[in-house]
Amino acid sequence: MAEEENVEEKGGFEDFASQALRLHKQGAFENLLCQHLIMSVAIDPLTKVRLICEASLLVDADKISLNLDDVETIYAVALSFLNTNPEAEFVAVGWGFTLTIENYERFIEPWRRNTPLFFRSSCRAETDDKRKRLDKAETDAEEFYLYTMKFDLHHSSFQVLKSEFLRWSIPLVMEIFEKLSRLVQPDLYKEMLQMMKGEIAQK
Repeated sequence: MAEEENVEEKGGFEDFASQALRLHKQGAFENLLCQHLIMSVAIDPLTKVRLICEASLLVDADKISLNLDDVETIYAVALSFLNTNPEAEFVAVGWGFTLTIENYERFIEPWRRNTPLFFRSSCRAETDDKRKRLDKAETDAEEFYLYTMKFDLHHSSFQVLKSEFLRWSIPLVMEIFEKLSRLVQPDLYKEMLQMMKGEIAQK
């Protein structure tokens, strides 16, 4: 289900930006921006990150002094976590970028705190084999990719990684949220908030 709801890193940005431009021309720009901001308030943290990143694509980056490279970095990692089922039989994070050292430095290193990770194994021989592969890893990036994509990441380690990412990203996206909120008329914000409260009450 998560794979259907989310998009890959590059395609998601391009498609969303195109849609935003069309809506802007149709006069719905401020409504869509406001909707994203309101929806991001009372929702799980990862989805909050996704919504605020998407909202930032609706505006000219120079208008709110926004670094789109930083947004793309945060957005790609958030989608990767959202597209991963930690309860699956085999847990592997589908990172939305090529597994290179350069991308590790860009997408992972800023928030990774080097908390020990754990994998799951079905037998002792499998455990020994995975440990040998880890011993041969020449870089932190290679070891990280083995744990998160090749070794059946333990559920607890997935939660640790998600928490590390959120601890780093939430302050950043809330700064973006504050900048974006200045672009929405207070009356529109109140009107849409009341509308969404009404929908929730009906459910």
